[in-house]
Amino acid sequence: MKDKLLKYIETNRDRIIDTFNILHSMPEVGFAEEKTSAYLAKRLEQLGYSVETGVGGTGVVGIFDTGIPGPWIGLRADMDALIHEINGEPMVIHSCGHDANCTVVISVAEALVKSNVLNKGHLRIIFQPAEETLKGAKELLKSGHMNGLDYLIASHLRPIEELPYGKISPSVRHGASGIMMADITGADAHGGRPHQGINVIDACCSIVFAVNSIHMNPQIPYSVKATMIKAGGNAFNIIPGKAKMAFDLRAQTNEVMEQLKEAVAKAIERGAQCCGAEAKCHFLGGVPAAKDSDELIKIAQDCIKYVLGEDGVADCVVTSGGEDFHEYSYAMKELKTTILGIGADLVPGLHKPNMTFNQEALLHGAKVMALMVYEIME
Repeated sequence: MKDKLLKYIETNRDRIIDTFNILHSMPEVGFAEEKTSAYLAKRLEQLGYSVETGVGGTGVVGIFDTGIPGPWIGLRADMDALIHEINGEPMVIHSCGHDANCTVVISVAEALVKSNVLNKGHLRIIFQPAEETLKGAKELLKSGHMNGLDYLIASHLRPIEELPYGKISPSVRHGASGIMMADITGADAHGGRPHQGINVIDACCSIVFAVNSIHMNPQIPYSVKATMIKAGGNAFNIIPGKAKMAFDLRAQTNEVMEQLKEAVAKAIERGAQCCGAEAKCHFLGGVPAAKDSDELIKIAQDCIKYVLGEDGVADCVVTSGGEDFHEYSYAMKELKTTILGIGADLVPGLHKPNMTFNQEALLHGAKVMALMVYEIME
């Protein structure tokens, strides 16, 4: 039966590549994935899944319930794309590979049904909106459509510096990430009378220096960097008295993230004070560090080995990137989760507008994920 399942995927290679090309041609930002969700919902309906749309905004959930007691397994893919500025114009592009994630999951959903290997348990196909906003998973949790699951599996393409084509990692261990916002208040003044004002641009420079001077335990990876500064207007002879700043925070553990949030807030406030300005900080939100399942990792390793051989089994990938997928394992204490990391010779990197990868890796991901479902159901 295992080989029948894998053969179905291999035989339908062209269909899988076509699916990717269709999804790649309709990039949509978070909570606006209307065409994407309609396409995926139609595919699930054609396969006989019970489908619900509009889940958590624009999400799609398809259920194949055998009616026979067994594990409840969820397969999750994120759908949203990113906005890039190209030649001065905003363009929506699938530069993070969510089109690939959807391709893998819909292909597995098809292969499992068409190969007639689902003879017990409950399979739930989940297309989640708005991962890039870090809000999509929370909306799905609120909807109740994740309830009852025993296992949840996802996948994500990895950049070439993490994994080459022909290898798959049983777990991508994302770090915690979040955004710290700051409102800086000084005092407006005429450009010819700087002594009458407090220049918030000076304060922003002082804040960046203060934040960059933060030092924490180097044995646990972390980073913080300014990613947005807005100050001043169209009149360039006015010293601005208001500014907004954003800082991207990363830490490999949740504990270090909490320490980093506190240190950054203090640095921002003190940096502003050095220039006579005032800063008010608030944490905009973020995602927790990965919490994966040893059981699922072992199953994944065995399945990767079956599909790609011993050399295809990569170590768990530790990355500074964040993922809202991990919200599920913290909200649902008994849920067992993992994200497969798919090596695809992806260059030049994730979130790059000209990102490309070896599309044959889609078949690798689909085979391993389908085989994992089969093994859990056995």
